[in-house]
Order: sequence, then C-alpha cells, then structure tokens
Amino acid sequence: MSEPRPRLRRNDLPFERIAVVLSGGGALGAYEVGVLRALETAGLRPSILAGVSVGAVNAVLWLANGFRTSPLEQVWATLRPSSVGLRWASLVVRALGVFIMAFAALQIVLMIAGSPELSPRILFPGSAESRSEFGTAVLDVLAWLLVLLVGVAVARGSRGAEDSLARFSPPRDPHRLHRWAGWGLLIAAALHLTAWVSGIPWPQRFSALLLLVGVALWLANRPGQTSDRLRQLFLRLLPDTGGRGLWSSAARRRIIQRVVEAGDPGALVGGETHLIISALAIESGQMGYFVNWPDPSDAFRARITQAVGQVTPLSTPEDVIEAAVASSAIPAVFEPVRIGDGEFLDGGVFTNQPLHAVLADGADAILIVIVAPSGGPPKNEREPNLFQMGARLLEIANWRDLQTELRALPEAWAAGDAAGPGAPPARVCVIEPASVLPGGLYGFSPANAAELRRRGEWDAWEALARAGWLDEAEMGPVEPLPPAPSGARHS
Repeated sequence: MSEPRPRLRRNDLPFERIAVVLSGGGALGAYEVGVLRALETAGLRPSILAGVSVGAVNAVLWLANGFRTSPLEQVWATLRPSSVGLRWASLVVRALGVFIMAFAALQIVLMIAGSPELSPRILFPGSAESRSEFGTAVLDVLAWLLVLLVGVAVARGSRGAEDSLARFSPPRDPHRLHRWAGWGLLIAAALHLTAWVSGIPWPQRFSALLLLVGVALWLANRPGQTSDRLRQLFLRLLPDTGGRGLWSSAARRRIIQRVVEAGDPGALVGGETHLIISALAIESGQMGYFVNWPDPSDAFRARITQAVGQVTPLSTPEDVIEAAVASSAIPAVFEPVRIGDGEFLDGGVFTNQPLHAVLADGADAILIVIVAPSGGPPKNEREPNLFQMGARLLEIANWRDLQTELRALPEAWAAGDAAGPGAPPARVCVIEPASVLPGGLYGFSPANAAELRRRGEWDAWEALARAGWLDEAEMGPVEPLPPAPSGARHS
C-alpha cells in the first residue's frame, strides 16, 4: 500500500487563531493520531488545542512533544485493554472476595443456627462427648470467621493489586506477566497431579480450588475469543459491588506521565498554544474547563458560565496531566478523579466537541476531529451487552452534541464541504470517517490502532483539501483511501 504524498498548508491561509478540537472515543482515539500525523506533515500548528476524554489525552501528549506525532504512535502501538487499566483480573478478584465473604458468613449462620451442639441445651450439664462436640463446632465457626476475614482482605485489597499491576506491567510487553502466570499455573498443576497420583499428603480440594481460580483469571486476561466469551459471561454474572468505578486511573496516569516526561513537560503551561480540557464536575453538575494560561478573559469566563461551566486555570504540568486523567475517566468504568475540592469524570457524554469554548477563546477557524460519521449514530445489529449499551448511548449523545455545536456556529462560517475550487477556505474543517470505525470504544489492540491511524491520516488529507486549507500547487489530486491490508479488523 502506498503512503499519502506529503502536502503543505496554504501560505495565504487567512486565519490567525486556528483551533483543533479532539473529541472522545476510547480506543478510537488512535484515529485522531493519524489526523495529527497529517497536521504535522502539513505544518499546521494550532493556536488553540481542545480535547475531551481520549482527545484530551492525545492533545496533552501532542503538545508536550512539540506537535510531534511519533511518540503518540509508539504508545498506541502497544496499548491493550490492560494497558489503560481495563483489568478483568481485578474484577474477578474483587468478585471472588465478595463471594468468599458471603459464603463464609452463610456458613457461620448455618453453624450457629443449625448445629445442635450450639443449641441452648449446652447450658445444662451434659456428657463429655457433648462438650467435645461443642468445642469442635466452635472451632468450625472460628475457621469460617477466618475465611470471612480473608474475603474482606481480598475485596479491599483488589484496588491495591490493580495499582501494583499498573506500576509493574512492562510498557513494551504488557503480556509478560500473563506468560509468567501461565508458567506458574503449569508448575502448580504438576505439583498437584504428582501429589494426587503418588498419595503424598496434600490439601487436594484446596489446591484444586486455587488452580481453578487461577486458570479462570489467566483465561480472562488471555487475548482472543476465549477471554472475550469469559468476559461476556462475567458481565452477566457481575454483582453490584457498590464501588464508584470498576477500575482506578493508575494505568492511564502512568502512561500520560511517561510520554510527557519523555517530551517537554514545560510546554504544557505558559506556552503560545492555549490548551482546553473538559471534564464533568460531579458535585455541581457543571462542565469543568481546565486551561493552561493564567488569566482567562472575562468574556471567556462569561461564555463558559453561559454554557453551565466553570473555568479552572492550571499552573503546573502535573495539574494538566491530572486534568487529562479526569477527562478520560469514563463514568462507572473508572473512578472519579479529585482535582482541588471537586471530583471529575469524563464529560464527553455532555459535550464531546466543545466548539463554544474555542470560539470564546477567539478562534477564527476550527478543525474538528470526530471518530464516528456525523450523518447519524451507528446502529447495533445485535443485542448489546452492558459495555456496548453504554457505548451506544455515548455515540448518540456525541452525535447530538455535534449537531447542536455546529448549528450554533456564526452564520458566516461554512462547513468544509462548502469550499470548492477557487473558493476561499472554509472556517470549519470536519475530519470524520466515512463509515463506522472498527474496534469500538474498548477495542485497544496494536493491529486495530494501526488501521485507525491509517484511516485518520487519509481522511485528514481529504478533509483539509475539501476545506481549501492545503496548497493546491503542492497538493495535486487527493487519492482515494486504499483498501485495508489483509488481517486488519473491521466492524
């Protein structure tokens, strides 16, 4: 497959404050990286950079690396669900802890209520045998009480285990721990079988239980159809744990920190490019707009207030990173992130394309990147599961938000399709896929990310040319998108 020929932006592009808006979309954020590659090649650096959810993460990483796309491509080439914190093993451990707690509590109740040795007759003189039986029953109760305490420890320690996995998982090979666990299971199975066949004293039932749980955890984290089917089954059986999110934000935070530190953290604050990150404030219900310059104008604050939002200036790279973590904390999937006195979550379901925010900051042209066709939300052909239903609602909300934002633009602004040969460049350039992108919100995989980046780059060249933002002499005709290489995933 041939690569798109490099093209340059027009030297006479009449815009002084171009804004790039990156929307949310989970694993589909790899599509935005392809778009950013085209912008880097064309020499188009925005004066305003706004991002929501994964768009906020891409925006922060792009800005910290001097608008170079290669560091983002390297990260996306290694991402899998476990890399961003979608660790099914921690959910299984948490559910196991709850099950142990409930089972042990039931056993204690049954031992007390159903054992004749613990009935009121023990208050009366009886035989020594009765007293012995009483002691045995008490020991049984104490043993199950110990199991109950173990269950409490497992349930409460699952979050700590998740954070440890995020800290020690190798970024280059996130499945190395999975392979080590597989070898450990094989050794444990060999020991169990040896003791079983030879008759050596061994806690056979306890050992078998541990092996079954270990194999279930290992299969749940193994890439492929087996783990997908186990996850589907687990979603049907998953109880309400009463938590504030299924997973923590440790893994995402470490990825952002690593890539920012490899670039220039200082570029995130006080630079020429204004950065706007959106997240939902849980307590107030307002949208939080985190900005990287110290003195937002009164007009900017007034416009944000009109949109039921609040403005928070950020002064350090660490603050910017935390804002990106909060913006990408999908409700119910990840726990809320505390910034200052408030807690924040992904606000993409309420405003996934904050065009009003960049307009308030003085943008005179906008490039919008969306990860779904703007003609309407894609339809599901099959009955969705829990995550797919949530993704469907997000797609509908994002589509509705985009239509609302586009219709609220000044009348003098025209969409990219309005620009023809010889016409002045359009003020709005919408970069979007022609069809539904493969993989979905949670389909993190190197192969899928490569296909999404490829599509994003080609769609960017086509949209930029249609909007009249490229040098026609250098550009030449825009080639159609080649077919996907064999082996690429499609929806």
